[in-house]
Amino acid sequence: MASRVPLARLEEITGHSGAAPRIEKMLPSGVRRRQLPVRTLLPGILLALADRRPAYLTEVRTALTCLPETDQARLGVIADWKTGPHQLTCRQTEHTFALIISALGKDSPDGAPSGDLQAACDQLLEASIPRQHKHTSASLAADWTDVETWSRPPRRGSTECADPEAS
Repeated sequence: MASRVPLARLEEITGHSGAAPRIEKMLPSGVRRRQLPVRTLLPGILLALADRRPAYLTEVRTALTCLPETDQARLGVIADWKTGPHQLTCRQTEHTFALIISALGKDSPDGAPSGDLQAACDQLLEASIPRQHKHTSASLAADWTDVETWSRPPRRGSTECADPEAS
């Protein structure tokens, strides 16, 4: 399935943001190199979202493994192992994501993002603004409307609904 947004555009956004190398530096280094780098996981998340898939890690992996073989090899989705080519597994996707969550999280959650998470989100949002609109306005808005909600009509004699913003 071809994405609604070209992979090159998503890589451009994540590359120009500088978020991936910054996050990568925060992750622990092991004896073996991780097959899934942050520079691949971030566009994979965006690919899944651009295809209007649920933001599940299994969908991120599916989005990455559905790419053409040349892109998979370039991004590390397919890697050369001693036994031959190896395609990214769900476990490897979960492992990289868990490392990122641990690095960007807070020791004691309080409902607000950590400074590092906020910085990464800000970098990605800023990089997603097309060049021709960079200086159009100082106002930025982000809207996420894909939230399921419901509401009953107002009771007779009342104008109040259970969720007045439900559409």
